[in-house]
Amino acid sequence: MRLTCLLQPQLCISLTQISRFLGIAQDLICRTEHWPHQLFVHRKDRGGQFISYRVFAEWVEACAQSIRACADLRVLDWLGEVIRAECQRFTYPDSVVEQWRQQWRQRHYHLRTQSH
Repeated sequence: MRLTCLLQPQLCISLTQISRFLGIAQDLICRTEHWPHQLFVHRKDRGGQFISYRVFAEWVEACAQSIRACADLRVLDWLGEVIRAECQRFTYPDSVVEQWRQQWRQRHYHLRTQSH
């Protein structure tokens, strides 16, 4: 399973954030569609445009929230593998990867000590 499938239901990216990223006025955006692996933006000035979810800070936060909300060690281990595969496939800043690792370790420790 890809991380986009896991995070997409909870990923909320506003028109303001999209227009800021694209460097255009918000009124140039007709509508947006959440596709499985990217956001599709319909623009008045030039048709459609794809944008990766990964360029938004909300993506990083959605990953972090998924880690923090995990209530089962097996699911957390699986989530860790999905995030590891994501980090191997796509380039993330070292600070983001380290943040996810630290949150994963903390959550793993909490769940492990809670079950004993």
